[in-house]
Amino acid sequence: MKKLFKLSILSLAFLLTACIFNTAKVSFDPIPYEMKVPKEIAGKLTLEPMTGDWVKQIAQAGVTAALMMNYQAEDGTQHGFAGIYYMPEDKFDAEANPNEPPMFGTEVSRKDGYVLAVAGPQDSIFEPFTPDGKNITTLNEELYKKSSYIKTN
Repeated sequence: MKKLFKLSILSLAFLLTACIFNTAKVSFDPIPYEMKVPKEIAGKLTLEPMTGDWVKQIAQAGVTAALMMNYQAEDGTQHGFAGIYYMPEDKFDAEANPNEPPMFGTEVSRKDGYVLAVAGPQDSIFEPFTPDGKNITTLNEELYKKSSYIKTN
């Protein structure tokens, strides 16, 4: 029985170590958050400030910072994957309308008077059985997990 218990503890420790070291952190700078993603996907992600007319609209709504997360496919093409929004919680709450999709995506963190929200794709942008499809499915799952985000300051 003792051997089985020790083996269980060792297995659990190995599993936890594999989970911890199999992720990388993607900085959302200037937003004070990082996102944990699988290492094999992290290198395929880039972040850039949002641009265009949408920036004017979101600034008027009180968004402090907004980024676009892009995914680089196996063939080298870049694909917009998710919008990342950071704003005072009162501004986020003011935009909530139960009869419409959320303007700034889904809240994933609320701390220090601010909300971090993300808006990902509604459908897969790749065939699910391809390597890119599998990556996007995994990334989409991580995108909406509150435990994927770490406040940095």
